[in-house]
Amino acid sequence: MRSLFILALLTLGLVSCQNNDPSSGSISFRVEEVKSGLGGVPWSIHFAPDGRLLFTNRDLSQIRVSALNVSTGAITDYNGTSAVRDDGEGGILGMELDPNFASNKWVYICYSISSGGSRNRLSRFEISGSSLTNELILLDNMRGASTHNGCRVVWGPDDKLYFSMGDAQDQPAAQDLSALAGKIFRVNPDGSIPSDNPFPSSPVWTLGHRNPQGLAFQPGTGLLWSTEHGPNVKDELNVIHKGKNYGWPNCMGTDPCPSVNNYEPAIKHYTASDTIAPSDMMFYTGNVFTAWRNNLFFVTLKTGRLYRLVLNGKSVVQEEILIDTNSGPHPGFGRLRDIVTGPDGLIYISTDNGKILRLKPNL
Repeated sequence: MRSLFILALLTLGLVSCQNNDPSSGSISFRVEEVKSGLGGVPWSIHFAPDGRLLFTNRDLSQIRVSALNVSTGAITDYNGTSAVRDDGEGGILGMELDPNFASNKWVYICYSISSGGSRNRLSRFEISGSSLTNELILLDNMRGASTHNGCRVVWGPDDKLYFSMGDAQDQPAAQDLSALAGKIFRVNPDGSIPSDNPFPSSPVWTLGHRNPQGLAFQPGTGLLWSTEHGPNVKDELNVIHKGKNYGWPNCMGTDPCPSVNNYEPAIKHYTASDTIAPSDMMFYTGNVFTAWRNNLFFVTLKTGRLYRLVLNGKSVVQEEILIDTNSGPHPGFGRLRDIVTGPDGLIYISTDNGKILRLKPNL
């Protein structure tokens, strides 16, 4: 009879996790499938002020943003005319909404292009009617390749845009200040260079990165946290500081690196013998999982995991794996790509097999 009950939960797209130890902050929850069959990788997800979930689909040859009604499942596509380099890990990648999106309908999108070779571009678009229009290129000709394209985009508390770019399979480029690769960039919303950037007339904020795919500002502190892919070991959890060098390809993880000037080691690495392939991250700010408020969450690709971290300053003092696609809890969801807090206080996740999931507490 118990087997039939579990089968029924799986059929309904619900799987539960039970752990009610209040001292650990663990919460009993289930995972619901909100939408499937999106036809590609929903690489970046953000909630619009009207409650719809906007997302990019990496695997398209023309620029597009889509909006999902999480209540009805209805999808509205907003198409532009710009061609996209749909190649390996390239495509339509990171997206951020303007803080005044409700009135100006501006979205910032990092996408791959073919322009004298493989490149990546950050542009601002306007959603108008059923179209993406009025493209304004903010930073062009970032290096691209079939892998290591980055590219996460976030709006900072200082009203600047921060975005990541991988080394595009050119490791020395991460240490070359003139190369638009292996960096985290900072620009004004119109694409101009802020006067207080660490390197004069340069969009570079930090260097020495391999492939950072997660960025999130911490409420209260304003610290910028990042996840970054290592080669075959030592994926990184970093705090991003102005002008710092994060060591790649000379060193990685929490290793000391006396040969690199202004070096900043990782806060933590995963692990010394393997990788988990971390993707995006967020700080939970909702009112449903109250024991988790302001905890750091990140998702992974290779292991299909959802991590919850409790921080004390820049230290990880507690860690919990809430989803593990290979060995449980909640097996079978595959590669987890992006994560966001919904306006309903629930946690939403996109997967590489074209699904949107959400975590809901068991009452």
